[in-house]
Amino acid sequence: MKNPYNPRGPADPRYYANREYLLSTFKNNIKEVIASKGVTKPLNIAVMGQWGIGKTSTLIKFRDIIQNESKGAKIFSSFVPLKPSCCVDADTFFATVLETVFRDYKTTAPLSEKVQDFIREELDILNRWKLTKLSLSPEVERKQAIVSAVNFKDILLRFWDKLKAHDFDLAIIMLDDIQYVFTHEKGEILYDIRTDMQALAADGALFMFVITGPLRLYPEMRDKAEPFTRLFERFDLVPFDIDGTREQIEKPLAVERIKLTISEEVIRKLHEGTGGHPYFVSLAMRYLVNRIPEGKIMPDDFKAWYPNLIDSFAKEKFNDDFAQATDAEKEILLKVARFPKIEFSPLEIGGRLKATLLDRLVSKGLIEKVGRGRYRLYNPMFADYLRSKKSGKANPDE
Repeated sequence: MKNPYNPRGPADPRYYANREYLLSTFKNNIKEVIASKGVTKPLNIAVMGQWGIGKTSTLIKFRDIIQNESKGAKIFSSFVPLKPSCCVDADTFFATVLETVFRDYKTTAPLSEKVQDFIREELDILNRWKLTKLSLSPEVERKQAIVSAVNFKDILLRFWDKLKAHDFDLAIIMLDDIQYVFTHEKGEILYDIRTDMQALAADGALFMFVITGPLRLYPEMRDKAEPFTRLFERFDLVPFDIDGTREQIEKPLAVERIKLTISEEVIRKLHEGTGGHPYFVSLAMRYLVNRIPEGKIMPDDFKAWYPNLIDSFAKEKFNDDFAQATDAEKEILLKVARFPKIEFSPLEIGGRLKATLLDRLVSKGLIEKVGRGRYRLYNPMFADYLRSKKSGKANPDE
């Protein structure tokens, strides 16, 4: 049996749904840079969004577009997944990025022997730098003269000169989870990236940088390193509308030629229940396809399976969500889940004292602020889960 839905990892680029404006912006800029021979400059893109919304999937889709829709263009690209350990300081960050760029890359045309020699030489230098730094630990702070700084801009500029000499049109570097640069140096690395990006552009190097991070990070980046954010065009990934949810549901079935149809009413109920969040849509569809692998899923089928679906969501996420709340916070969650309206105000939960708890729930991601003085639970099915803790039964029609 085929089940193409994978909530625990990035989406297969063949299944990537919606986000047409973002994709067309990316494609069109690449075409314009290449057609103008660099007169049109590469557009740096920031893809921001909450967990599970599709940020990493977007980078993988970008990589697929580069490889399969470039129509003869010569493009070098690299996908760099960041983590806290590679962001302890600027040198470690830049060394890690460069090492990944030179090890894990894709090209739309073969690299010449001279370019490959350059990559091998730089990797050797970076490896010696890492070994030197490790051998000096924990006294590295007292021996900075021995550990030379990694010159990110100069290395990339020399690399671009090699690519350009062999008729490459563009180089794209994608940095996934840029928030980790705040782990240790609180944004100082962003200033270094900004300076190097500007210098590369000024010297005519055609690099496009793409970053991802959580929505909350952008104001923080703007506050701490405002010039950095001005280098990027920001795209916020939000939950799908009904058309996006329908596409996410139907596209994998069509690609894999699975003989399963989802009725429009069930699509609507899934959209309402998941809030159009890609993670929850994928989680729900994985559950349903495992149980109804072919035929047609009708409203009665969905209603029959709904309590079990909530149980599945509980095991996957909701139990952990609820467990992170204090007893006082749990009381608020259970209370607002019983409200007849989706949105509520601090006054409705009990005044200023409870409003403090509300802010803590917002910081934990269990409640969302949707406007001035208006809040809601972060997911409609989470509300059903909370109600089921009282009644013992989840009902999709409530």
